[in-house]
Amino acid sequence: MADNASPILHYDSPLIRTLDGTEKMRARASDISPKLRSVLFLIDGQTTFRQLLDRAGSLSSLLETQLRELVRLGLVAAVEPAISGYRATAVDATTPFARSHAGKAQDLPPLVAAKMQLLLRLESIPSADIDLLGAELLEAKTLRELAATAKSVANKLSMSAGLERSKAFWQDAKKILTAWRDISAAES
Repeated sequence: MADNASPILHYDSPLIRTLDGTEKMRARASDISPKLRSVLFLIDGQTTFRQLLDRAGSLSSLLETQLRELVRLGLVAAVEPAISGYRATAVDATTPFARSHAGKAQDLPPLVAAKMQLLLRLESIPSADIDLLGAELLEAKTLRELAATAKSVANKLSMSAGLERSKAFWQDAKKILTAWRDISAAES
């Protein structure tokens, strides 16, 4: 879209990354902000606009603005629910290796997929520190480094979101990281 109008998005439309969006995400393009780039990691081609907003919790308004900007820039597109054959399922796109990710493992490097899933988990936790903690996760260069960073993030979460949420995040992080480590080893 060339105009500045807010794009119309159906809440039940799955969002997909365009070729340009995938290239900018992989190339760490400097012509989009780091925050918009991190939102590109959330787009998996399966999750609907509504599901992404629901997962964002108190940050849903900010995420909606960022998603609309990505659509306006042509980096993300919405698929009509009827065309995509989308049917709501109980599969949670943030599980370490959900059925919906089976075909995606080859599409995304394990590090990127793990970061995406950890960010989704993190954004579901009510805390004022989510942006800073998410930025820490994005800086990791290897799965091993991501594991150490996730543990550090979990420790910091205990102060801002409580011990129970911190422990739950770390338990999920271990499952996610183990699954993607195993996928990475299988691809080698």
